Parts: sequence; structure tokens; C-alpha cells
Amino acid sequence: MADSLFDRLTDAKERKYELEKAQRRQQQYRSRLNELERQIIRLELDLETEQADVDKLTRMSLTNLFHTILRSKDEQLELERQQALAAALKLQEAQQERDKLKEEIFQAGVIITDNIQAEQDYKKLMDEQELALKNQPDTAAVLTVMENEIADQTVVVRELNEAFTAGRRVLASLEPAIESLDKAINWGNWDLWANGGMVSTHIKHGHIDDAKQSIATANHHLKSFKDELADLKQNLNIHIDISSLLKFGDYWFDGLITDWIVQKRINEAQDRTSEATRQVRTVVKTLQAEYTSAESILNGMKTKRTAWLEQQQTI
Repeated sequence: MADSLFDRLTDAKERKYELEKAQRRQQQYRSRLNELERQIIRLELDLETEQADVDKLTRMSLTNLFHTILRSKDEQLELERQQALAAALKLQEAQQERDKLKEEIFQAGVIITDNIQAEQDYKKLMDEQELALKNQPDTAAVLTVMENEIADQTVVVRELNEAFTAGRRVLASLEPAIESLDKAINWGNWDLWANGGMVSTHIKHGHIDDAKQSIATANHHLKSFKDELADLKQNLNIHIDISSLLKFGDYWFDGLITDWIVQKRINEAQDRTSEATRQVRTVVKTLQAEYTSAESILNGMKTKRTAWLEQQQTI
């Protein structure tokens, strides 16, 4: 009697497990082998060094004569030989371990070759199993419920991921804006307290222009972020505007009062930008946690569905 679909699926699942296990093991063995190869190179160098020390003491020289007169050459030579032997033993042990790892890699390769079709067979049999279960009223109803739940959760995961990604784009624009405003503040302080003149004013406004560009980009991304949050029934009321910063007056009516006004507005813009960044980062952090949780739930649903399919006996 031919094996049932359930039996063939069980066999395919076992072979698929053996394939995945062998692939993991082979990767681990190869990683260990690479590290061991590097270790062997170091040990070979150590052995060469120790052997060179032994050779020095075994050749006749003034140093050897000096050791002989002091009756220390034999002791020194014995010590060097012991160190050389220890290095040789370590190298031999590493080489033996390398041979074992190569054999383990080969054996894992044999298992992989024997089960190379297991994953494809498993998928094909699972499709066949699913089709058979859909043709049985009782199991079809259960399967439909699970698939609807998975579809709903997939939408939740996608929406959270899209919102999280949109929030990251906002932060990617706000962070350079804060950096530019920090630089503008520093140059503004130079204007105030060291009378930096036209050069420092020009550099300061260069950083302000950079900040304006980054914030304009951030506001554009904020619109998309708000749309994504609306899909999740969430709201974020943020808009940043630093267009009121003086520029013409700062150049042509340069003086303590004008510099002070500009510096005050830069600081206010920095405060608004920093606060907006803090709010967005808080929301993004929450979204990331919700996405991770939702994805875990989705994976659990898929695992449950797969396990249920594997366990069913078809007519």
C-alpha cells in the first residue's frame, strides 16, 4: 500500500529538518575552521621563533662559550627546547582539530546532498495537503478562519512598518537640522561676544540655510508620517517653521541688538526643532515596539497554521 499524504509529508518534514540542521552545522564548522586557520598561522610563527632560539644555543659562538663557562648553557637549552616542544604540541593539536573540522564539513555536505530536494518536496506536499483540506468542509472552515486572521494581522504589520519607516525619514531630516542650528548658534555667539563681522555672519547664515532646507524636507516627510499614523488611528500635530529668522538686517545693520535678536530666534528655532524631534522619536520608538510585537504575533499565526496543516489526516 502506498504511503498516505500524511506519511509522505511527515517524511519530507523530517528530511527538511535534517537539511536545515546540516546547513547550520556546516556554516558553524566553516566559521570555526577559518578562525583555526588563522590560529595555526600564529602557532607556526611561534614554533619558528622557538626553534630559532634552540638553534642559536646549539651553534658554537661567543655567547655559547659564555653560557658554557657559567654552566648555564645546558639549562638554557633545555628551557628553549621545552618551549619549542610546547609550541609544536599546540600546533599539532590545532592541525588535528582542523582535520576533524574538515571531516565534519564533508559529512554535513553529504547530508545536504542526500536531502537537497527535501525543502521543495515539503513545499509541494504542503500545497497538496492544503488543497485536500480545503475540499473537506470541516477542515476548510478552520483553515479559512486561520487565513483570515493571518491576512488581517499582515495588514497590521504592514501599516506599522510603513508608519515606522515614515517616522525614520522625518528623524533623518530633523537630526541634520539640529546639527546645523547648533553650528549657527556657535557662530552667532561669536558674532555677539567677539564681533565676528561679515565672515562669521555669512557662515552663520549658511548653517541657517542648511537647517531650513533640512526642516523643509522634514515637514514634507511629516505629512506622509501623519497620513500613516492616521491609518493607525493616531495623531501627531507637529510643524516646524524657522522662516522668520532675520538675514537682510543681520547683514546690513550688523550690531549688538540685531545680533541678539537673530541669536534669540535661532535658539527658539533650535528649541522647536529639538522638541519636534523628541516627539517624533518617542512615536517612532513606540511604533517600533508595536511592529516587533505585531510581527511576532503574525509569525506565531503562520507557525500555528503550518503545524495544523502538518498534523491533519486527509481523506
